[in-house]
Amino acid sequence: MRVTAEQREAWAANTATNPFNRWLDAQVRDERGAFDLERLYILAERYGINKRAEYSHLNAGQQRMNLGNMLRRVVPRSAYEGGASGTVHPASPKALPASKPVMSVESSPATETSLLPEFIQSASVGDLLLLYSQIMGELRAREVVRTSNSPVGDYAELLFARAFGWQLEGNSAAGHDATDEQGLRYQIKARWLTKANGSRQLSAIRRLHDQTFDYLAAVLFDANFKVTRAIIIPHALVASRARRREHTNSWLFMLEDRVWLAPGVRDVTAELAVAAAAL
Repeated sequence: MRVTAEQREAWAANTATNPFNRWLDAQVRDERGAFDLERLYILAERYGINKRAEYSHLNAGQQRMNLGNMLRRVVPRSAYEGGASGTVHPASPKALPASKPVMSVESSPATETSLLPEFIQSASVGDLLLLYSQIMGELRAREVVRTSNSPVGDYAELLFARAFGWQLEGNSAAGHDATDEQGLRYQIKARWLTKANGSRQLSAIRRLHDQTFDYLAAVLFDANFKVTRAIIIPHALVASRARRREHTNSWLFMLEDRVWLAPGVRDVTAELAVAAAAL
C-alpha cells in the first residue's frame, strides 16, 4: 500500500499531541535527540517486558511499534498525562542512562499505531481488504490465529492457553478446544463487542448434553480487542441456563453480567489481560 507524504505528515502531527507518545519519545531519545533503541529496551524491561530475543530480527521501527504497544497497556496514565513533552513524570521510571548503540528511525506509519485510523478512513475498499489479508497472514505466521476466519475465536483460544498452560486441540476436536494438565476439557468462546453489535450471545454450542467439555471458557473483547471480562463456567451451569435452538439443533448461551455472580464460576479477567499484554 502506498502512503503519501501528506498522510505521513498528518499522522506525525496527530501523534505529536498524544500524551503517551510524547512521554515515550522523551524516554527513548538521547541527549542529541536521536532515537536510542537500547533506551527503549531498558524502559520496557522496567515495566516487566523482556522481548530482546524475540524482536531482534525486526527493524528498529517495528521494534519500537511492538514495544510501544505493550508499554501503552502497562504504563499507568499518571506517568504521562498532564506532563510536558520531554518531562519524566515522577511516576515513571528514573531517567535512563545514555547508551552507546544509537539508531535513528525515520518517521513512518510503522512506528505508531495511532497513525492507522486516519489512513484507514481514506483507504480504498481494495486497500482495506488487502490490509486485512496481510494482517491475517502475519497473525498466522506469529501463531496468534490458526485459521483464516475472523481472528476473534483463535485469539481467545490463544489467550486462555497462554494464561493457564492449556493444550490447544486440533480444529477437528469434537466439542472442546483445549485440555489442561488434569485432562479437563474446555470449550472456548468469545464475543467482540462493537458499536454495530454489542450482543453477548455466544456462538452455538453443539451436543451440549453429551458433555463434550467440562468447562466453558469465555471472554468479551471491546471494540479495540482489549479484554473486557473473562470467565470459566462449569458445564452444569451452562446446561441449566443455555437456550435450545431447535432448527439448528444447538444451544445458545448469553454471557450476561449476572453469570459472574453464579456459584462455581471463576472470573479470569485479570489472567487474560496479563496474557494479552505479554503478546
